[in-house]
Amino acid sequence: MHSNNAVYLKPQAKLEPLSCGWYAWPYLIAPAQLAMNLNFRLLPLLESFVSNPATHVAANADPKMYGGPFVSLAMEDVGRVEQLMADTRRRCAPLLTFAQDYKEFSSQLETEAGGYSLNGFYAKLPPSLRGLVECLYDTNDHAHVRLFEDLVYDEAMTAGTQEILLQLTGEQDRHFFMSTPRLDGPDSLRLPLAFADGRLDALARMRTQPRPFQEIVDLLGVAAEDVATFAQFFTPDAPARSGVPRYTGEGVRMRYFGHACVLLETKETAVLFDPMVAFETKNDGRYTFCDLPEFIDHVVLTHSHQDHFCAEMLIQLRHRIGQVIVPSNNSGNIADPSMKLQLQALGFDDIQVLDAFERVEIPGGEILSLPFTGEHADLSIFSKQAIALTLKGRKIAFLIDSDGVDGMLYERLMRRIGPVDALFLGMECHGAPLAWLYEPLLGKPVSRRNNESRRLSGADCERASNVLSQVKPPRVFVYAMGQEPWLQYMMGLKYEPDSIQLIESDKLLAQCRQSGIEAERLYLSREVEFEAAQAPPRARVVDPVAGSAAASAQLAPA
Repeated sequence: MHSNNAVYLKPQAKLEPLSCGWYAWPYLIAPAQLAMNLNFRLLPLLESFVSNPATHVAANADPKMYGGPFVSLAMEDVGRVEQLMADTRRRCAPLLTFAQDYKEFSSQLETEAGGYSLNGFYAKLPPSLRGLVECLYDTNDHAHVRLFEDLVYDEAMTAGTQEILLQLTGEQDRHFFMSTPRLDGPDSLRLPLAFADGRLDALARMRTQPRPFQEIVDLLGVAAEDVATFAQFFTPDAPARSGVPRYTGEGVRMRYFGHACVLLETKETAVLFDPMVAFETKNDGRYTFCDLPEFIDHVVLTHSHQDHFCAEMLIQLRHRIGQVIVPSNNSGNIADPSMKLQLQALGFDDIQVLDAFERVEIPGGEILSLPFTGEHADLSIFSKQAIALTLKGRKIAFLIDSDGVDGMLYERLMRRIGPVDALFLGMECHGAPLAWLYEPLLGKPVSRRNNESRRLSGADCERASNVLSQVKPPRVFVYAMGQEPWLQYMMGLKYEPDSIQLIESDKLLAQCRQSGIEAERLYLSREVEFEAAQAPPRARVVDPVAGSAAASAQLAPA
């Protein structure tokens, strides 16, 4: 027992936010999407496990099935899963009613509305939807339901559904986030705290700053019978740091923390993209949570997929973040929940929402939001942004998981933003099919043919070449695409040497080098320092009719 000694939170301690007992990713934070996933994915998955646990156990014995729709629990866990199902149906009853009513009413509206006034449908609204939706037509007379999402957060549907699970499970032993609920174990403890609870900041600070053990026990109200279990998550030993946490040079330092997480620093400011870092220290050259600066002026979230918008990470960084920058969403669309509202539910209050080509001025530069096509299975999802970041006269483009299908888009973008010094691009060119992420939100079943054709994919070599031919960067960084070992529970994939993602990105890297472009595929960690440069004037917006040659003539030199 630590008694009143000053202690740190152990690096391997996980603080998992849970919604209704499941790892909370974005679509389990937003209430309407939580309801849909509970009713049409998670409960059916648990029912499948209870009715035939042997199938799930056998599937999980095969590493190739990791990330599939199989509950990763043992035969003896059937009783606990049955209890979880009963608890879910009891405490989440309003959510389940909302989901069923929403899907049935949406189907009825789509089937029965034929262009005539929709006023009559309001009398058909079930109680769970009244005052929360609007019935609308698009310009082709296709009827749909618009959700007043902000009002759904005001409802009491999610009361008592949030908690924090402390556990010591190793990074590669964590269950896949989408298929396995979090059950109690000897190395875990549940804290009945909502995600926005400010007391979590005190606990998260203990990753880098010690605090007397009894103080955190008292602050969190840990029950006397749980204190011994709680103590196992703490240590008197300070965490290891592998590098200087704050840059003090005259240029711009880029640090890659894995996946799509990139930190850009000058001595005046720090900008972090899509935070998703390792907690555990290993001898593999990685940076960890402790290598982030003590204060991060701006966090940029590019879209609301779970590997870019990670509630677990954001909650623990909340006390160190100044402002969060997110894209606007397709308001009212069940497939496109507001990232701003989710962040507010996570306890953030300084949130900047950008439309395409809006900017945030920062010391020595700006953050400019850009359109981002692809990776969302052709759904009408607007909450995604690429970024052009300017610092100390250097301009770096983060095109994230853009698919590069329409090369003309990038010609037009370059007319707006001017030459860049470096380009970051993802090349997950064979992503998961539509239903893998979005099935609970779809109005009707998707055919196998359509499901396989509509994928969460970025660019392959040919489409990435479309991008490079217009952007013409002198330096290219391809993301690691989820191959870091601490991301297995989130990504559910492991590339083999002959995986198409590696083949296609290798082809692009070879093309770049043949063209004299510095290019590399990132992995684990990377540090690059850019010298400060005289800031060029902003590129003018050029008349498209004038053509790319005229546009190029008016752009500032690199």
